Amino acid sequence: MYFDIIRQFHHTLGNLDAILEKAEAYAAERKFDVNNFMTARLAPDMLPFSVQIRIACDAAKLAAANLSGQVAPRHPDDETTFAELRGRIAKVREYLAGFKAEDFAGTAADKLVPIPYPPGKGMQAQAFALGRQVPNFFFHVSMTYALLRAGGVPIGKVDYLGALNIVDA
Repeated sequence: MYFDIIRQFHHTLGNLDAILEKAEAYAAERKFDVNNFMTARLAPDMLPFSVQIRIACDAAKLAAANLSGQVAPRHPDDETTFAELRGRIAKVREYLAGFKAEDFAGTAADKLVPIPYPPGKGMQAQAFALGRQVPNFFFHVSMTYALLRAGGVPIGKVDYLGALNIVDA
C-alpha cells in the first residue's frame, strides 16, 4: 500500500509539472511574466502559490522517507521563479523514483512514524499516510491548480489527473 501511495505522488507531481508548463505557455502567449503567479493567493490569509508547491513536494518526500525509515533530502525554501519550482518538483520526483516496494516491506500499519509538527510527536503509519500525508499532498496540489485556473490558465481535470490506464471492459 505505501509503495502505491508514493508512486501516485510521483505521478501527480509529473502532472503538476505539466500544468506549470502549460502556465508558462499561457503566459508567453498572453505576453506576461509567468512568475507573476508566484505570489498568487485565493484569499488574503492563504499561503502563496510558490509555498503550495513546496508543501506538496515536502509532503510527498516526507511520506516516502518516514514510511520507509529513511531521512528525506532537505531542499531550501528559496524558489523565486517557475523554473526553480519545476526544478524542485524534478528533484522530488527523482527521489521518489528511487523507492522500491521492498523499502516499505517492514512498515506495518501500526508502526510509529515521527511527524515534523508538533515536534516530538508521531502517528501510526496508516494514519500518517492516509489521514495526513495523502490529504495534505492533494490539498496543496489542488490549490496550485485552482490558482492557475483563477489566473486564466486553460487547464482542466484531465490535466490534473494526467494519463489514466484505461482499458476495454
